[in-house]
Amino acid sequence: MDVALADGLTEELIARLSQVSGLRVTGRYGALRFRGRRALDPRLVGRELGVRYVMQGTLRHSAERVRVAVEIFDVTTGYNVWGQTYEQATRDVFALQDSVAVQVVEAVRGRLTRQELARLAPRLPTANSDAYAAYLRGTAVVRARTAAAGSNAIAQFRRAVALDTTFAAGYARLAEAYALAAIWGWDVPDAPYDSLPSLAQHAAGRALALDSTSAESWLGAAMAMRFSDPRRSVVLNRRAVALDPSNTEALHQLAAGLRATGDQDSAMATEDRVLERDPYYGYVYAFQAQIANYAGRPLEAAARASRGLAIDSSQADTYRQLADADLQLGRTSEARLVARRALALGARPTATRVTLALADLFEGDTSRARIAVDSMGRESRRRLDRSPGGLPFFEVGYLSAAYAQLGIADSAVAWAQRIVRWDRRFHWIELERSWLWAPVRGDPRFQTLLAESRP
Repeated sequence: MDVALADGLTEELIARLSQVSGLRVTGRYGALRFRGRRALDPRLVGRELGVRYVMQGTLRHSAERVRVAVEIFDVTTGYNVWGQTYEQATRDVFALQDSVAVQVVEAVRGRLTRQELARLAPRLPTANSDAYAAYLRGTAVVRARTAAAGSNAIAQFRRAVALDTTFAAGYARLAEAYALAAIWGWDVPDAPYDSLPSLAQHAAGRALALDSTSAESWLGAAMAMRFSDPRRSVVLNRRAVALDPSNTEALHQLAAGLRATGDQDSAMATEDRVLERDPYYGYVYAFQAQIANYAGRPLEAAARASRGLAIDSSQADTYRQLADADLQLGRTSEARLVARRALALGARPTATRVTLALADLFEGDTSRARIAVDSMGRESRRRLDRSPGGLPFFEVGYLSAAYAQLGIADSAVAWAQRIVRWDRRFHWIELERSWLWAPVRGDPRFQTLLAESRP
């Protein structure tokens, strides 16, 4: 089974069905948490998600053919109310999606109005089936928020727009993926780190030029704008949300943009709106825990992270935020255990290894902590040779934090100055408020750096 293609189709179907008035559709993350679990009782799934109907399906992809089997169950009775098997050429996958969407709505709602049929009509983002399949695969994998997933997604979106240079949605998702790579500090093959903002801006510009009516195009533009003007980015992001209020990713990215402008309360409230629409969007809990950690509320951070892990135990960054909270609470053994789990799942390595070093420091092993931090510093100096403009906040920024906690102010300031300027602008709120940099916050050099970084 082509898991990424199946996940991408699921997400597109959810987006399509959400356009029908009077039909409340569970979010992508709620649906996908049941993926691969056989012999599920639809009644149990329905009760857990709070829905009346459960749609289940399988996809088999072989050479140039796709076979999709879909069933709908009424949770109140447990009976099958509709089912269909489709077998056709891969190039017709988009038409298959349209057919499924219409038949599903008619099965649970009855006949559609002319206006509803128009909303479900083919949007034809591309006539190239291979480009569309690459787009769906990229959409599915990027949500994992790891370096490997990000690199894979960028490769898929690049393939999509290479196969169809008029594919607006492909360019929009490519812009989003480049922006995420820049913010998270992911390595991208054939793209130096400090080139990522310009690549994001170019892709976003193509998306808007091809389709300025799409929420996805405006979201790509908003994320690309973060590096030059975070406040303007929020304006563009609000436009994306207005064009498609059901787009939880656009709403989540609005929260990220608000946090970058210093509006932590609005960011937290916006993420609460995301969870109202899709309480299974696991990364949102990590983001809320991060806000609470930076605000000096570790108990709240730990509670939010724990809720997130109960929903999705595969999110590496949720473990990292829980480890941060544990450090603040003096729970060093727990922090070490959780940080190691984060690393195993692909969490940002330097930021997570700093957590492990600080656990040693707080237990009194200053020598071991210093050795670990100095080793990371040597690795980053080698990377600076390839990226002289600076490195990601989640790498050298956390080195700065480690030296701050070690009481070595000169190194703390020096590494903070090596955060690439546009990433420092996006992450200034952490430098200004997080407990990690508290020991050097009064240093005049650090104050100057903060003044230069605020948007």
